[in-house]
Amino acid sequence: MFEWVIILFLGSGLVYGLFSRRLQRRNISSPMMMVISGALIALPLGIWHEAPLRALSGGLHFATRFAEMTLAIILFLDAAVLNYRKEQAAKNIALRLLLIGLPLTILATWGFIVGLDDSVRLIPALILALIVSPTDAALGRPVLENRDVPDPVRQGINIESGLNDGLVLPVFTTAVLLEANLLSNGHQGWIKEALLEISAGAGIGIGCGFVLGKIVNHVVTRDMIVDRFERLLGVLAAILIYLLAEQLGGNGFVAAFAGGLSLNISSDRVRDTIESFGEAEAELLTMLTFFVFGMIVVPAVYESWTWEMLAFSVASLVILRPLCVWICMIGSPYSPGEKLYIGWFGPRGIASVIYMLIMATLIDPGEFMPLFAAGTMIICISIVAHGISAAPASRALVRYLAKRSAKD
Repeated sequence: MFEWVIILFLGSGLVYGLFSRRLQRRNISSPMMMVISGALIALPLGIWHEAPLRALSGGLHFATRFAEMTLAIILFLDAAVLNYRKEQAAKNIALRLLLIGLPLTILATWGFIVGLDDSVRLIPALILALIVSPTDAALGRPVLENRDVPDPVRQGINIESGLNDGLVLPVFTTAVLLEANLLSNGHQGWIKEALLEISAGAGIGIGCGFVLGKIVNHVVTRDMIVDRFERLLGVLAAILIYLLAEQLGGNGFVAAFAGGLSLNISSDRVRDTIESFGEAEAELLTMLTFFVFGMIVVPAVYESWTWEMLAFSVASLVILRPLCVWICMIGSPYSPGEKLYIGWFGPRGIASVIYMLIMATLIDPGEFMPLFAAGTMIICISIVAHGISAAPASRALVRYLAKRSAKD
């Protein structure tokens, strides 16, 4: 069956790619297409008719391995291609969103979950809040591609989505290790384990990224590297740092993120080359992850969806994130329309999917079915809602700002 799954995925990807311009005009994004394709293909494979979690348990290793490599590459590239020389206004928005908006969103989501269902314990509630708080710019691609949207707003959203999953990761890892320790009636050694894993990963990532950056700058300055290998640098470095950290007892994802931050390539041309090729590579892996998500995860948990989960999903997308963004933007020079726009475009996507798959390898999914089901529901709603609304909302913001400017 594995060969047919790959064939069907590749076919779905080719169909979307060949008609991508027309589909995007109709507000159909690649994540939306791949989740739907995966869910439809699961029907003839009989996955929808299996007992809950059977599909997940059978395909967990397959799904998780691809997801882990995808996250490592995305974390590294998002950090590596970040241009610290971007205009100050974009960096100011990103700093507000990352240092104030993100923690507020996590805390507000955590409190809402506990208040909505007092049977949910504090640590699982925190894990779910951490899963659904990172944003994914890929689900709102028209936001980044519409040049009429003010550049600070576009770039601020882009920087936030590129860095927030890496910032959340150490907290998420610690919370999952704590819960796994509690379930196994373990001792307090989990604290040392978490700190060692995270610190080792960060150290390995920073060291490797710094050394690789120096080497890349040296060979580029002396014209020692051919163009086609410049395109491979980002993906090769990301996987190398991730696997090396895992082998040495560190957290590979933390290492990949830290490695990207410390890479510091001086050549704008090389950075742009790495970004363009890395985006294509990451797009392929992201499409595969969403395809597997629709084919394996959704059929495994959909029967556990409840009205409370729907209320949580809507509140998280429509109230909690926008409200926290509004609060963090107090005192900024941006209009109410821009603040609402930034608050709405916090789509939940690839990081949330991968966090759930990683957690499933550490904690028995059967004991946390509501957590997996709620996370899956919010991702599904976000894929559709943000995919459909990205282009129309961008055009609406441009019209709003034009009218506002005309009045002034």
